Amino acid sequence: MRHPTSKTQALQKFRSALLPFRAGVIPVFQLGEVDCGFVIWHRAAKYGEDIESQLSQALAAYFEFLEELVAAGYRDLIVTGATLPTIRDGAFDGEVAHLRRSVTATMAERTALTLDYNARLAAGCAARGLAFIDIGALVRDPATGFVADAMRHPNPLDHHLHPERAGRLWANELLRVLDLPGRV
Repeated sequence: MRHPTSKTQALQKFRSALLPFRAGVIPVFQLGEVDCGFVIWHRAAKYGEDIESQLSQALAAYFEFLEELVAAGYRDLIVTGATLPTIRDGAFDGEVAHLRRSVTATMAERTALTLDYNARLAAGCAARGLAFIDIGALVRDPATGFVADAMRHPNPLDHHLHPERAGRLWANELLRVLDLPGRV
């Protein structure tokens, strides 16, 4: 919502796609990975603020947008937890890792921030009566606390989760929240 060099103008695109209210549409938001993996760290360094302040600002902006959609008529929207980081410490191969090289936070710090972000996002959604889903616990290796190797993308240069394995987890959570039968 507050990317420092947004070329995509994502917030405006979201508004254009969803406003005015569209009956029968259930928006699903999967935001926050860029916040936790880059923007919060970048803005804290750039503006000389602490991570806590930037985290609070990021969540406030997110909830402000979600509340705008609820006020417009969207009662059934779904918010997902941010994807846990997959870029390992010192890894600069791949386009996204290369772009994020200015962030010096360790994978442990980025993972802790993402878990905190998701916990606050879940609490904020619960307080607003919004559906929230998160697969973080399902993709983590309990021994390391990081994304399990089996859940990483098969291409080591791709920072996304494994498309089929993570996709099944997200699909099953969506089916559960929507109270639809079946499992993927």
